[in-house]
Amino acid sequence: MGIAQLRLNQFRNIEQAHLECSPQLNVIVGENGSGKSSLLEAIYAIGVGRSFRSRRAQNMIRHEQDALVVFIESEGQRFGLQRQRNGEYQIKIDGEIVKTQSALAMRFPMQLIHPDGYRLVTEGPKNRRSFIDWAVFHVEQSFFKSWANYKKVLQQRNALLRIKANSKQLDYWTKSLVQHAYELNKYRTAYVEDFEPVVMRVLGQFLPEYSFNLGYYAGWNQDSKLADLFESSLSRDQILGYTQVGAHKADLKIKANGIAVNDILSRGQIKLLVCALLIAQGEYIYKKLGKRTIYLVDDFAAELDLNKRKLFAEYLQRNESQVFITAIEKDMLDGFDLSKCNMFHVEHGRVLNTTARAEHG
Repeated sequence: MGIAQLRLNQFRNIEQAHLECSPQLNVIVGENGSGKSSLLEAIYAIGVGRSFRSRRAQNMIRHEQDALVVFIESEGQRFGLQRQRNGEYQIKIDGEIVKTQSALAMRFPMQLIHPDGYRLVTEGPKNRRSFIDWAVFHVEQSFFKSWANYKKVLQQRNALLRIKANSKQLDYWTKSLVQHAYELNKYRTAYVEDFEPVVMRVLGQFLPEYSFNLGYYAGWNQDSKLADLFESSLSRDQILGYTQVGAHKADLKIKANGIAVNDILSRGQIKLLVCALLIAQGEYIYKKLGKRTIYLVDDFAAELDLNKRKLFAEYLQRNESQVFITAIEKDMLDGFDLSKCNMFHVEHGRVLNTTARAEHG
């Protein structure tokens, strides 16, 4: 499902805005601090449920305002998010309140490519675990329930560990955690195996000078039974107050020419790697479900040379995904066909549709 219209009120420095969106390319230009990234953030907030710029959702609300509102229209349906400064929020689909953010996330597969995106590769396993789970969430209907159950049981077990509960008190939660861990591992393993040839093909275009391989780590040594590992690590878990092994420690290990990518790729190459991973994931979702991923691209030109920018642009346009992209000026969008895009200019929180001027420029 693509976004036909976007409306927002009291979002960051934008009092109100209304964008009629192209089903393919939407270009948002403006100086740094103008508010162009806030438009991407608003789309991300309604599709994912949080900001990509701040951990505090209240920071998205315009100064001295009590609440923000974001609406999108897609294929005749209307989706809305209202978030208040006191932390309360409400999600609606065609005027009906829905209880969970997953209802929107499932309808709008969405990927963000931005200057801090290299953290997917350079930081700890949490981001890479989320990368895997994003795709599995869309492809396997029962995954979200398994993931939520695992998270709930893990919290209960950790709470008991913090009060030094003995093995008998922990027994029920440990057995349940083992069951859910194996469920998650089954989904994740199948996804990585299925996804690998898709991403290798894209990486062959983006970074042909390297030979890549993906390695999935379940979160424990699979030569051993997880129940046995829980038993052997109980004393240490009680000291630490948390569970050391399990599906919450899973990771996607990426190597280039047999070496961890952090140790061999430049920062610009790491950004290309991340772009390739996200594009390949969108292609995978389309292959499995027939759904097009929406791409939000913030600060397109950062750390990519001209040839790589053109390659990235061509790939995004080739798979016919809907793209929202920001830049300081349109001349920085090498490789994109701007003749059919919708173009918006943002200045001091005001959003102007400059599509007509772009077509005649």
